[in-house]
Amino acid sequence: MNGQSNPDERFNDVYRALNELVTSQRHLLTAQVLLNDRMDRAEAAIQNSAETLKELAEQEKHSAAKLEALIDIVRRWYERHGNGAGLEPA
Repeated sequence: MNGQSNPDERFNDVYRALNELVTSQRHLLTAQVLLNDRMDRAEAAIQNSAETLKELAEQEKHSAAKLEALIDIVRRWYERHGNGAGLEPA
């Protein structure tokens, strides 16, 4: 807009600028909605992963306990039936 513009030209310039702002606001709102949806899905995925990790940690505890029991059984068997040397607990 320059100082020589008539009122109709100024009005048209302002109208175009407002339309551009409205279009920009629509695009921003759309982007925000999409981003919120993606964040919700990411949070759900993180929660599921946390649950899975808890389950795996619990399973690992059980596996470790079973392995320790098996090692103990093998050690006792070897002590009874083998020479018993070299299998001292660490």
